[in-house]
Amino acid sequence: MPGILKVGMTERTPDTRLGEANSSDTWRPPTPYKIEFAKKVSNAAAKEKTLHILLEQYTERINPRREFFRVSPEEVKKFFDLMDGEMWADVPDVEEEEDDEDTSSETRTRTMPSGCRDMTKCFTNGQRIRNALTADRVWIGIYDLSRNVIVCDGKIYTSPSHFALSHIRVYTPTRNSVNGWTSCECEVNGNWISTSSLPELGVPA
Repeated sequence: MPGILKVGMTERTPDTRLGEANSSDTWRPPTPYKIEFAKKVSNAAAKEKTLHILLEQYTERINPRREFFRVSPEEVKKFFDLMDGEMWADVPDVEEEEDDEDTSSETRTRTMPSGCRDMTKCFTNGQRIRNALTADRVWIGIYDLSRNVIVCDGKIYTSPSHFALSHIRVYTPTRNSVNGWTSCECEVNGNWISTSSLPELGVPA
């Protein structure tokens, strides 16, 4: 909806909330929601209420009972900048670089395994996908071909990276990115294999 933003809060990750909003038939906009920006703050509910009061004073609230405002992202971002916290960033398909002893400003390159990166061409309907951090920290999801998503414990994940990052953030909330294709595995004939270099399927089933 050009010129209109939904400004709210969630106690889950922004991308998890985004997936829920875009999968629901209730209050779905003409085009899918996208995240302009988000910030991790303390006492989020109180800050949301204050932010709504400010936006009502300086902009137009479309409906007093809803979270939609006729305002630009740049204007809302100014209010976000006044709040203490950590801006959220999602780079779902880029593996996060770990700090090392080399602090030079030169760009480091990493050779990534090549393989299928389209879930409809990599996975079969009902196939199990897992992300294992340790032996006792394992998430196992099911690939749903009809919606092209991974479903785990009733929640929807739109890609292996979305799935893996949501899992990691349970234990490391500040983590911003992960390459799920290199960190996840899928079950093939009873064996777990890496999703990093999967071949394309002949015909998705």
